[in-house]
Amino acid sequence: MSEQNLVKFVDFLRKSGSASDMELVKLGKSLGLDLVSFKRLRESQDDGFTDEARKKSLNLLNQYNEHKIQHKEVFFVGSIDFMIAENNEGKPTYFLLEANGGSSRGLSILTPKQQKLIYNGYMEAINLALKKEYNKDSTITILVGVPVNDGLIHEKAILISYLRENLQKKNFKVGIYSVADFSKETSDDVRFIIADYKQLSDRVSYNNYWVKFNNINVQVLIGDGIARRLRDDDFQYIITENFEKLNTIIVNPVYLITDDKSLSYLAKHLVNDKLEKYQNATFLFTKASNDEELAEKMKLAVNTYNRPFIIKPHGGSGGAGVMSIFPEDVKKDEKKIKKIIEESKKEYYAKFMKTRNPYPYTIQEMAKFSLIDWREGKHTFDIRIYLSQIDGKLIPVGGLARIARGSFISGLNKEEFVVNLSGFDGRIEVDRGLGFSPKAARLLGLNLDHFIELFCNSCIIFKSIAENYQKIVDFANWEKIIGPEKNGS
Repeated sequence: MSEQNLVKFVDFLRKSGSASDMELVKLGKSLGLDLVSFKRLRESQDDGFTDEARKKSLNLLNQYNEHKIQHKEVFFVGSIDFMIAENNEGKPTYFLLEANGGSSRGLSILTPKQQKLIYNGYMEAINLALKKEYNKDSTITILVGVPVNDGLIHEKAILISYLRENLQKKNFKVGIYSVADFSKETSDDVRFIIADYKQLSDRVSYNNYWVKFNNINVQVLIGDGIARRLRDDDFQYIITENFEKLNTIIVNPVYLITDDKSLSYLAKHLVNDKLEKYQNATFLFTKASNDEELAEKMKLAVNTYNRPFIIKPHGGSGGAGVMSIFPEDVKKDEKKIKKIIEESKKEYYAKFMKTRNPYPYTIQEMAKFSLIDWREGKHTFDIRIYLSQIDGKLIPVGGLARIARGSFISGLNKEEFVVNLSGFDGRIEVDRGLGFSPKAARLLGLNLDHFIELFCNSCIIFKSIAENYQKIVDFANWEKIIGPEKNGS
């Protein structure tokens, strides 16, 4: 999205009282986006089905105190992705793919009721900032980051409209600005500044426990992608060692774990005993810090366990750089490992340029995917669950299923197992998404009880990320392959 379009987007927010479907479709057309398909996906959601799954999962979690977190500033909103696998009895188990932080996307496919639940998580962060920092002579500054050429920019319109409306109900004067019309002087009580990551690169800094925009203290960062791009050594130290000392509230500060798949898997590994009753799948994983270590561990993994693995670069998205490794290929040709690594990095750099580092890589056992009949073929799919934190409790909000573009044949082709709706050609293929409903559950071979288990798994894993943060970040025993079997822990 050009700077001119960002200005147009901010102008739309200023003039619009709300972000209705009609207004958003009109906005999308002016920015070259087709938002009609998002509305169709949202209409496939069944609030009654999701409400029942949420209610029953919270009842279960309450019994064991499994969704309460002590430190409310650690998590506000996020999402988590599972593949559906099968155990030895042919029953569904839930195979963790990744956890996502405060820059989770796809919220516009949730129903208005579900959107309210997740946007209240953002309000938790803002209310905390108001409590800590606001007085009649001050302004609360909220910095909202968006990806360059964001194909989901309308989601920020829904979010900011909701937050503005809630703040205005409390009699706060709210302003919305782009980089082009930002001024240090303002009479606003609360101001939103919207900028893409390129614009933020030379405008965001860190000093004395504050993230700053044009040397102005920022009270709330919406989108952990902003913090991720802060290269300041002092900031990197504090976010690793003691982020609770920060004055700026980040949605979410635990991106060091959600960016690094191996650390997300470690968070799950630490609570495998609690997840067992909810049919969570255990698996093997490790990480590597350079090409040589990655090649050695890939060879070790397939030779020791004689099963397929997947490699995943750090902080990627859309499946960029994700590659499969099969024992028979490696045993036939050891040079194959080097080719896989080279192809993975090439694909990663093609998407993110060489300014981002694909290391550390995660090496993960490949799931035994459940397959469904879809469009005259057998396809893999995943389930994304969105969560929000309200008053120290993790709430499973809702989500969607995402079906792989290609029919599953052997797992060699990325399109057979990468399910991201935005993972190919830069287009967002909303038609491969399904809202949560009885009809979708039947297509996926699932039922209400499975969604209840998925909701419970999601809360427990994010609770582990929040409460085991320092233990996870400091973990150094990566020379072995971690998991439930031999040579694991």
